[in-house]
Parts: sequence; C-alpha cells; structure tokens
Amino acid sequence: MVRVIEKIVKEQDFVSFVNIVVGAYPGRMDGAQPTKERLKNLFMYNQSNDKSLHYYGLWENDKLIGGMRLHDFQMSLFSNMLPVGGVGLVAVDLLYKKEKVAKELIE
Repeated sequence: MVRVIEKIVKEQDFVSFVNIVVGAYPGRMDGAQPTKERLKNLFMYNQSNDKSLHYYGLWENDKLIGGMRLHDFQMSLFSNMLPVGGVGLVAVDLLYKKEKVAKELIE
C-alpha cells in the first residue's frame, strides 16, 4: 500500500474529488450530475484563479481516496502581518472512512 499526497491538477482527479465530497457530505448537497459538474468547475476555477486556494489529494495505489482544500492568508499578530493557512474542506471516500485518511491529510 503506497499513499501519496499531491496537489490535484487533472480534470479527472477533480471529478473523483467531487464524487468523494458529495459522498462525504450527503446532507449538504445533492448527488445530481449538474451539481457535481458545477462543483468540479468551481474547484478547478478556484485552483487556477485564486492563488490563496489549493486542493490536495491523497492517493492510494493511484486511486484518489481523500482530499482537502487549503487556504493561505495573512494575519496580524502583535501588529506584524504573518503568512498563515487553514483547512477549508476535508473529505474521505466512504470505503476508506476508518483508515485515518483525514488524519493523514491534516498531518
């Protein structure tokens, strides 16, 4: 079992990530194809046009099993601006729910 975390860049990987997100949050969004298409386009647009957003995936044996969205921003600490970041979304394929995928992504 080989696990790798990399930035999501290919359209097909965004399709897989959207399917994971919809499956991980069924009460928040419907699984209809138009919804998935809009979400995929939004994620791809964000990645290409917003330098503060980054999508990363966790692959196991070349299969995407989870992913996350990271946000880069500036924060004032004692009147000094510092670069900081945060997690905006984490989703795991339901088949891998008990395998600590989210923990591995966050670490």
